[in-house]
Amino acid sequence: MSTFSPATRVIFFQVNENGNKLKKILETAQLHFVKKEPILFFVEEEKSEKFVDELLWKQPAASFLPHVASDGPTNDFVAITKSKNNVNQAKIAFNLCPTALLLNETFKIIYEFEDLTAPVKKNLSSQRFDAYKKAGFFIEAR
Repeated sequence: MSTFSPATRVIFFQVNENGNKLKKILETAQLHFVKKEPILFFVEEEKSEKFVDELLWKQPAASFLPHVASDGPTNDFVAITKSKNNVNQAKIAFNLCPTALLLNETFKIIYEFEDLTAPVKKNLSSQRFDAYKKAGFFIEAR
């Protein structure tokens, strides 16, 4: 049985086009990197991991965001993982998986997309929302 902290905030970013998703990923990673707060991006498979990895290396155009893709322990402030482990001991997570992030980890903030780009993605977003609500997390929309 997992134990969850009701103090965890789940923030759903409402997006209706793919460009907005990329912008939110970059803005969120940059925000926490500047504050020196470790952030962990959870992805489902290697293709997604590679995509987020390349996005963070290429954007913003004038620089890049130092990060690592790792399924094992790391000290990097920004990490991307396919594992279901908190590889950089972050208190902030960005879930890019189709299912809710319900781990035995205590995150202060979990970012999610309320993805309105396609009916299937909207349905998956609703399922994640319901799972977080059932687990007792504090949920907000932006």
